[in-house]
Amino acid sequence: MKHSIFALELCLRLDPGSTLRAELHDIVTKHPEISDPGDKWNMLHRVCELLMANEELFERGCWDFFDTDKKAKSDYEMWCNGLITEEGARPTPSGESDPYRPQARYMTFTIALLLVADSKSERKLSDVCNVRDDLLWSRSTFHRILKGLKHVNFAFVKSDVLYLIPGDEGWGLTDADLQAEKFEYLRPLQAG
Repeated sequence: MKHSIFALELCLRLDPGSTLRAELHDIVTKHPEISDPGDKWNMLHRVCELLMANEELFERGCWDFFDTDKKAKSDYEMWCNGLITEEGARPTPSGESDPYRPQARYMTFTIALLLVADSKSERKLSDVCNVRDDLLWSRSTFHRILKGLKHVNFAFVKSDVLYLIPGDEGWGLTDADLQAEKFEYLRPLQAG
């Protein structure tokens, strides 16, 4: 069996008063360890709806779609390792932003899918990911891709991973954190 990979990571502002991080955290942590394709689709659909409804918070991101079996497997393993390795930028919490000298805080949300190659679902996602080079890193492209994930049929997903960093808002990423080499793959997103 051959595979393709789809992966997307969004870096979003943690706005004071926003419930987005808490809602995403609940969706991921309350999802049962063992679930059927319909349960997985419902979780992905809820996550995508929440993210699209908060597009104004999109700051940085990256996404990939590859339909080469060897690359799909190795890249999927790399994305999964983000869940089990230390992804934080520092050994201590960043704390809350000073209300008199506000400093932005950020979170990242990752979706990675190892798909069965040449399935109708995989081909549809491939079409959604066919984007002009000048639009690759725009908010509208991320919105389009999130919307297109509704076509994923989990009967043709061999493995999937969704995760949120930070699990606790007190560890939110700072502007300085995002300048670190480990986050250089997250590209600033253009409006529109």
